[in-house]
Amino acid sequence: MKQPGKLVGVMNDRNRPRVETVEDAYEHLFSAIVDQRLLPGTKLTELALVEALGVGRRTIATALQRLTWEKLVIFLPKRGAFVAAPDADEARAVFAARIAIEAGTTEAVARAADPRAIERLQENIEQEHKLREQGHMREAIHLSGGFHVLMAELSGNPILAEQVHLLVARTSLIVNLFDNQIGLAGWHDHHDELINHCAKGEVDEAVALMREHIAELQDALILDRRRPVAFDMLGVFGR
Repeated sequence: MKQPGKLVGVMNDRNRPRVETVEDAYEHLFSAIVDQRLLPGTKLTELALVEALGVGRRTIATALQRLTWEKLVIFLPKRGAFVAAPDADEARAVFAARIAIEAGTTEAVARAADPRAIERLQENIEQEHKLREQGHMREAIHLSGGFHVLMAELSGNPILAEQVHLLVARTSLIVNLFDNQIGLAGWHDHHDELINHCAKGEVDEAVALMREHIAELQDALILDRRRPVAFDMLGVFGR
């Protein structure tokens, strides 16, 4: 009788990611979700993840539990863990929360107009532009979402920064499910202009543009129809 397929031969000591701690496992899973390598609705089998990441089941279980608290993974009774698949109501709530929170973080950055903060934002956007020009779209998209996280971090409020970090991750799931054939292409629109407003201390203009920017991301989605998703577990974690 043919044995069920395993990751042996796909994952080995040469291509397995370097994972030693719960934090390492969490970071790999978090990044795979945000980068859309782990798609919404994907079943997260502990044994497969143990083999893929080379750590024990307790480490995987703890990392999955943290992702569940963050609403990126859900546990279904008698079925196990799955990457979260937000519905339209949750999507609207996520964007509403982002507008409310990021208006505040943008206001703080623009009001301070700190040259060091502006320089860090500029470095982010320059690196993103370079990656797009080189065709490295996944890395560029990651930096584009990271722009919003960096803006929140530079606001000086770590609680808001943590919330933006998680909301951006949940937005990635939402975009994957509801995008209108643009993927995350619009994530970088307005970023250069936002930096200019913040550098000049133009608080009202910066806040208004951030609100408009996030609203446009939502408007680009078709929230009354989900896209079908396909998934290949074998290619997610191998280097």
